[in-house]
Amino acid sequence: MSVDLTPETSDADAAGPRPATALWFTAARTAALRDERVSPPGPGQVTVRAIVSLVSAGTEMLIYRGEGAGDLGLETCEGSFDFPVKYAYQVVGEVIETGPDTSFAPGDIVFARHPHQTCFTMNSEGGLMVKVPDSMAPERAAFLNLLSVALTTQLDVPTRFGDCVVVYGQGVVGSLAAQLARRTAGQLFVVDPIASRREQALAWGADLALTPADAHEAIVSATGGRGTDIAIEASGTGPALQAAINVTGQEGTIAVVSFFGTKVVPLVLAPVVELRRQHIISSQVSSLGSGLQPRWNPARRDATSARLLQQDWLQTPVSHRLPFAQAPEAYQLLDTAPAEVLSVVLSYE
Repeated sequence: MSVDLTPETSDADAAGPRPATALWFTAARTAALRDERVSPPGPGQVTVRAIVSLVSAGTEMLIYRGEGAGDLGLETCEGSFDFPVKYAYQVVGEVIETGPDTSFAPGDIVFARHPHQTCFTMNSEGGLMVKVPDSMAPERAAFLNLLSVALTTQLDVPTRFGDCVVVYGQGVVGSLAAQLARRTAGQLFVVDPIASRREQALAWGADLALTPADAHEAIVSATGGRGTDIAIEASGTGPALQAAINVTGQEGTIAVVSFFGTKVVPLVLAPVVELRRQHIISSQVSSLGSGLQPRWNPARRDATSARLLQQDWLQTPVSHRLPFAQAPEAYQLLDTAPAEVLSVVLSYE
């Protein structure tokens, strides 16, 4: 059955609900397109027509597989992790209608922390929406949230000049975190089981790109037995977190950026953590820590990410582009062929 994904935008319909199509997870490993009715914008709200959206291969896939935990955390999402659930947060679109008391205007291109949906109305002033710079392509802007996730690791555990840093996992977040650390790191190592991701890391400037089996010995050797100053765990796997602990040196820091959901992650902490007096911190994007709150807030972090996305050295590679009508296929690809897929952009044209 064909699905019309183009929302009505005529003047006659502007005053009433608009038809739209959204992506829902209806059961474990099941994604489906559902019809929606989008209300007109009220005070502080805008209605957005989607242009592109980016699938998060970390958190979204965890939820797709039925491993989500806790509450949804975003007012734009619906349902529950017990299914059905509408959950995602990376859409770039055009404002097509506004209510009163908003700083946005029709025609603005915005990044919205909203699930994948052809058209939607949401609050515009609560930090979930960011105006995209005029010079930035929508596909590039779709990475703003994941770059903010990666940037949080540097806000929590800044890389000092000369530091030795290792990043476990070279998906989108791991790659972005490593590229940010590269700006000041004395030595930068990345670890990933997928050869194409290791090759990509070497191309943008990692010193070593290692398989999980080879990483510990190679890093200990490269650091003269000292171990790393900072390890960033961005793979979402227990063995990688254990490996990060084992390779981090005396009073070094392990920053955990991954969302583990319902996964049970057994760790061996003795004697390494105790004897080395290591610091293990949660570098979670939902809030800002490390005493930064007097000066930093999510809006400043997003603005910083937007400026970083305007710099050519930062790579945001897209491996797959699919029309939104084929969105369920994106999750099947990421679930069954992770070695072939880095990031998936959905197009709403």
